[in-house]
Amino acid sequence: MAGPLRITVEVAGADAALAVSDVLDDCARAVAAFETREASGDNPALWRVEGYPGAPVLDAELEVRLRLAAASADGRVLALHEERLAERDWLAENRSAFPPLRIGRFFIHGSHWKDRPPPGTIAIEIDAATAFGTGEHPSTGGCLLALDRMARRRRFRRPLDIGTGSGVLALAAARVANARVLASDIDCASARVAAHHVRRNGMVGAVRVVCAPGYRARIVRRNKYDLVFSNILARPLALLARDLGRALAPGGTAILAGLLRRQEAFVLAAHRAQGLALERRLVIDGWSTLIIRAGSTVSASP
Repeated sequence: MAGPLRITVEVAGADAALAVSDVLDDCARAVAAFETREASGDNPALWRVEGYPGAPVLDAELEVRLRLAAASADGRVLALHEERLAERDWLAENRSAFPPLRIGRFFIHGSHWKDRPPPGTIAIEIDAATAFGTGEHPSTGGCLLALDRMARRRRFRRPLDIGTGSGVLALAAARVANARVLASDIDCASARVAAHHVRRNGMVGAVRVVCAPGYRARIVRRNKYDLVFSNILARPLALLARDLGRALAPGGTAILAGLLRRQEAFVLAAHRAQGLALERRLVIDGWSTLIIRAGSTVSASP
């Protein structure tokens, strides 16, 4: 059986890597970016951007688009190529390399973990899979820490998880708040992974997972939410600020993640325009988690 296709773009400059990622988003099912060398003096950071299309897409036109995108962000493409990877059991390999994680009260572990969780922890079973969110990434960890701290002081009754990925945040909210959670993802493969984790954790009655387009899905628009997670990327966060303002109940809280510290300003500006204020932030390894609060009366611009 043939393995997946991968486009690899080596890029100089972090902003250029983001611009290249945006181009690949249009033609790939999944996109990931990795810093391979930190910036030093006048030398920019080096990044590797990978896209996984369903069919061969790299041609002269796409190469020009990628190079122009990098140049428009004051960077450049150093190398790019498309290849078909050998078929491997990535899930089995990831499982064996996925150790349990302790994040606040939450104990995140794979199905291979057979020991008892530490006393006083909230255990959640999440296998490394095709969906983002095992707890290892600083943005997921920041969301879990923010939830852990807030849930000690406040009771949440109607949480929403937009871009649920693996479902770990929805499961954590359902466990710690003893509330019914709606979790959605625009990617149906991710929604299936999240639904699998809901079943594995015995939370079918507490977490409902849907494949839906963000806040505008009919099932999401039925209610207002006192807690919203959105652990996606900086640009989508900013674009969805108006929809978030409409979805939050008066006095509701949103936990936003998936952005770098240097991307905070434009994400916050988009949310302040909707009457949403920054309550606090967590920064872990350069990744920011923003806790946003709605006023007692929410008024989103039309």
